[in-house]
Amino acid sequence: MNLRKRQVLDAALQLFTEKGFHNTSIQDILGKAMISKGTFYNYFSSKTECFMAILEQVRYEASLRRHELLDGNDPADENVLIEQIIVLRQLNKEQNLVSVFEGIFQSNDIELRDALMRNRLLEVEWLSNRFIDVFGEEACPYTLELSIVFFGIVQHLSLAHRAFYSKSADVKTMVSLAFRNIKVILPEMQKSNDVLITAGSLQLIDENTYYQTVTKEMIIEKLEGFLSELQYNETHVIGLQFTKTLLEELLRNPLRGAVIEALLKPFRAAFSSSSHEAEAIELANMIWFYIKNTFNPK
Repeated sequence: MNLRKRQVLDAALQLFTEKGFHNTSIQDILGKAMISKGTFYNYFSSKTECFMAILEQVRYEASLRRHELLDGNDPADENVLIEQIIVLRQLNKEQNLVSVFEGIFQSNDIELRDALMRNRLLEVEWLSNRFIDVFGEEACPYTLELSIVFFGIVQHLSLAHRAFYSKSADVKTMVSLAFRNIKVILPEMQKSNDVLITAGSLQLIDENTYYQTVTKEMIIEKLEGFLSELQYNETHVIGLQFTKTLLEELLRNPLRGAVIEALLKPFRAAFSSSSHEAEAIELANMIWFYIKNTFNPK
């Protein structure tokens, strides 16, 4: 992602959180980002697409943080899963997106509500797969419904706590309680074999959410473009070296998956708080996704 596009997204996010999505016009974004209308439409076809790009960046960040939490730990560790679940809620809070979501769901904007729902379905699918890691393959027929029930528990606990106590509940406590309840529900589901939403329904999620096929060629092309931006920037010497090393590893045959994975966290950290941070996050997420699916396909 180039610097100008990042500038547009940052300006739009600030306006969406301050004024609300529907009260923010494209003209407001143009003024805030100091760009022309043509530049905006060069990146996004609509305000909705701009907002979805913001959500995509948050998902990139969440995916990387979750991968880093799992790195070197047992995928079946319940405490690791709880920390991973918390990540997206923390990011939404950091980005002040919660109030934006609430405004959208209270509106009559069907297109935007559907877009948000697709975003939530991605989270449901991720948790369903992680429940299999924690509870074992025998839980597979039940994990999709369990993930939906889990998020329902968290959502209603959150709403009730705010209504009763006029403040938000501690996120880790709330997630831990919901997970405890899920552990009790699963044996009963297995015992009765009574499932409303079956594992096969994941195909419906795939059909109604957007996935991009990530190839090695695509990653190499993006890394080479990223590298060309850094070549003459003396402030990113460490990041430049990690970028070169990643590119070299991706050009190797055969690939060394473990080596590439080990490089992703320091690569991302090298660009923290810089103008290249968003693009580094996007690249790291793409590489991790590719490596995961190459060496550990579902």
